[in-house]
Amino acid sequence: MRRLWHLSLLLLLALLSFGSVARAQLMAPGPLAAAHASLEGDENCGRCHSSGRGVSNGLCNSCHGNVTRQGMHTRAFSGPCAKCHSDHRGRGFAMVRFNPSGFDHGQTGWPLRGAHGKTKCNQCHKGRSWIGAATACTGCHKDPHKKRFGLACLGCHNESNWKQVNLKSFNHALSKFPLRGAHAKAACGNCHGTPARYTGLDFSGCTSCHKDPHGGRFSKDCTNCHNENSWRQIQMKAGAHPGLSLANGHARVSCNRCHDRGIYRAPAKGRACNGCHKPVHEADFGNSCGRCHASIRWLGLPRKTGLASHKKTPFQLRGKHIKTDCKSCHVPSKPAQQRFRELKFDKCRHCHSDVHSGAFAKRDGGECGACHTDAGFRPASFGVRAHATTRFPLEGHHAAVPCVSCHDNAKKKGQRLDWRGASTRCESCHDNPHGSQFAKEMKKDGCATCHSPLDWHAPKIDHRGWPLTGAHAGAPCARCHTPTAADRKHGRGGSYRGTPRACEGCHQDVHLGQFRLSKPVKGCGSCHDTSQFKIRNFRHDKLAGYPLEGRHKGLDCAKCHTIASVSGQRARRYRLGYSACKDCHADPHAEPAP
Repeated sequence: MRRLWHLSLLLLLALLSFGSVARAQLMAPGPLAAAHASLEGDENCGRCHSSGRGVSNGLCNSCHGNVTRQGMHTRAFSGPCAKCHSDHRGRGFAMVRFNPSGFDHGQTGWPLRGAHGKTKCNQCHKGRSWIGAATACTGCHKDPHKKRFGLACLGCHNESNWKQVNLKSFNHALSKFPLRGAHAKAACGNCHGTPARYTGLDFSGCTSCHKDPHGGRFSKDCTNCHNENSWRQIQMKAGAHPGLSLANGHARVSCNRCHDRGIYRAPAKGRACNGCHKPVHEADFGNSCGRCHASIRWLGLPRKTGLASHKKTPFQLRGKHIKTDCKSCHVPSKPAQQRFRELKFDKCRHCHSDVHSGAFAKRDGGECGACHTDAGFRPASFGVRAHATTRFPLEGHHAAVPCVSCHDNAKKKGQRLDWRGASTRCESCHDNPHGSQFAKEMKKDGCATCHSPLDWHAPKIDHRGWPLTGAHAGAPCARCHTPTAADRKHGRGGSYRGTPRACEGCHQDVHLGQFRLSKPVKGCGSCHDTSQFKIRNFRHDKLAGYPLEGRHKGLDCAKCHTIASVSGQRARRYRLGYSACKDCHADPHAEPAP
């Protein structure tokens, strides 16, 4: 019995001990790793564990950063972080189970090739970090070129051997010496030597690489005669040739044409122009060809040279003559003597034809300068002042009208304009909008009877038969002189004959004929004037026969003259026919109705 009691006690103790362990494991499956030791304790569980989801990647990234977008996590690994990085296995447990010796670095997107395959991991992965290492060459290597060639190092170098340079892919234009012409075909070793040297090279001048075959007799600038395309192809720059400028015409001449004693020796013909060229002017201008000609353009003087030389002649070049081709005056078909010495130029017609066919020969003596200038043949300088000397002075709007608007009777031959004999009558240029309405008045002065060129729309009309006063003075003529259908058909501006003179001829009778019954009949002027339509100076006693006295004097007209039916239309009634008080007022003394 005693033995049974001891067994029961041991069993109870065992059960109690198992319960405590189970509770402890339920709250914390085990101690955290050393890296997470600071998170020990029930109050920190929520920093890694979420209710119902276990360990989420979002909570891991909140402390460790978004490592899922870096390195090998983007290619080789996916899913929850706890799949590879578990915890609660003690302080000495390594959460990152990583074997560098057997790891495939290609899974990170940066495979190790060439010399990188032999590099130790900690040379790139500093400290304990295996992600976020620099992928650019300059992240680990120093740039000996100091960014002169950019950051694309693999354009010249490779991963197998840094010092082995692939010159075929190297863009030499990025250096201080771009390769052009024959230099682009030269072997690299010709300049960089063997072994190759890429810094400290002297290329300040051609003689840094090439020998001077002239022994210093010429300029140190070899480009004055040579170029990079071909060393043997000689083409001298303008001004580089001693004693004679090789420009344009001379530049196209082979050297041995002049250097008959050797390329680099002075020619036996000398340096004068007549040593090579024959005089074409029969010695009229001497042998100093440079006064008129230049090597730039021997035939046909250069414009600047010709202009300067022409100042020495009796005919100065001005205006359009400056741009005129020399051959236009100095015709090559003429003998040299007539071409330059005996050339006539005292009158315009010696070179120019008379486009007016002699119309002004008598007046101007054939001198074009009366109307034209050498600055430009068009437009003519015959302006308003000059036109005042003719039968038709230009006044008002005529001064701004183009000449061809009146002088439009062009001849068939040559289509030249006839500037003489143009009509001076208005109707020769202008249409008559009035037809024959004013034929009698226009016999003497024509349109000038009413109009003037200063202002066509402000006619000088004697309106005394019907004076224009008040608002009538500013009214447009067409308001009263309304064009009829016949006027519109014939293009006339309006009817100026037989215009009605009564007010109702233009204005509507707003009173609907109420005052036509008056004897004598009273016109609108009895109450109104032309200044304004409102009633002015209306005499109620004389015109209406009912004097306004007492309280009637200040009474509003509308109190008596109300809106009523007049001739079948609604209007204000003015002819009331009232004479007794009872016509408007009720009798206050009358007996009340039964």
